[in-house]
Amino acid sequence: MSDSTRPEPSPPTGDRQCSDAPRAADTSVKVLHDGRECLQRLLAQQLPWWPYSQIPNTDKKQRRVLRDPEARKNIEILAARLSDAIDLNRRQPLRRSVTKRLAELLCELRESLCLETLLDTRRSIELLLLGRADLPLLRQRTAEEYAEEETTLLSWRQLYGADLPELLNDSLESPSKQAENSTRQRLRRLVAARFELYRPLRARRRLRTIYLWYIAPVLLFTGILFGFAIGTRAQVVLLAAAAGAAGAALSGLLKFRDEVKLGAQVREFLGFYLMQVGVGAVFGLFVDLFFATGWLKLTPNPAGIGVVAFAAGFSEPFALGIVSRIIKITERAPI
Repeated sequence: MSDSTRPEPSPPTGDRQCSDAPRAADTSVKVLHDGRECLQRLLAQQLPWWPYSQIPNTDKKQRRVLRDPEARKNIEILAARLSDAIDLNRRQPLRRSVTKRLAELLCELRESLCLETLLDTRRSIELLLLGRADLPLLRQRTAEEYAEEETTLLSWRQLYGADLPELLNDSLESPSKQAENSTRQRLRRLVAARFELYRPLRARRRLRTIYLWYIAPVLLFTGILFGFAIGTRAQVVLLAAAAGAAGAALSGLLKFRDEVKLGAQVREFLGFYLMQVGVGAVFGLFVDLFFATGWLKLTPNPAGIGVVAFAAGFSEPFALGIVSRIIKITERAPI
């Protein structure tokens, strides 16, 4: 049969039932090969440059998952874990109960391909493999975790310190059984703790995003009213709002470059970035209104107002400093 006519394995979604889970170990190992191949085919799908275009040979649910960078990252990691399971089985055949459990986890993923299922399947497979890992796999996983940087929610170095794990010490050709068991338990605790931390983080991010949809229109509406209320000099008002928004946009961009490292932070950044631009515009309007009061001996021209408005949008402490100064002025004013 030619490659063009060979049927492709179905991706890990669909109507296939898992009640007939494989009973023989060799059949379960074949499921591991098939599962890895399906995941690799999903990763090989070329995403169109236009986000609303359809991805060939995928249904609506798969398209939504494949557009999520975090889901694609977990698909890639899960495929790598299946490769580890296959290699481990070649070195020392896995127990029938282990291969059967791995097959069941892949069946559950096939029934419901989404980020939550990917995370649950990845956690279960990682813990299952670490419980049965031999020395080469333990060394591989320890090296991977030890090399993780701060971009991971919880890394080996954050949990256990920067000391080199005993299994990675090249001077020890055959580490003790105690060192193997200790490293195994450390890896399992790290994986479990990482996923336990990630769940409430995702819940808080969803909650913040939900409330953002209510807060943003309020800010937009009040900002527009603010602009119209002081719009006696339309050009200066527009300049102040635009300068404040530009300062906030630049500040958010620098923060994104230097401080946003975790994937969860990246996912929630856009909504709050747009909100911050609106806050910068309001600060700019406030600066214009402040100079219009005549409380300062200095009366800047429109360019000066634009500079101060940009600084207020760029730096919240600077804008709050102006507010604090106004409070002090009003406290000293006679009643």
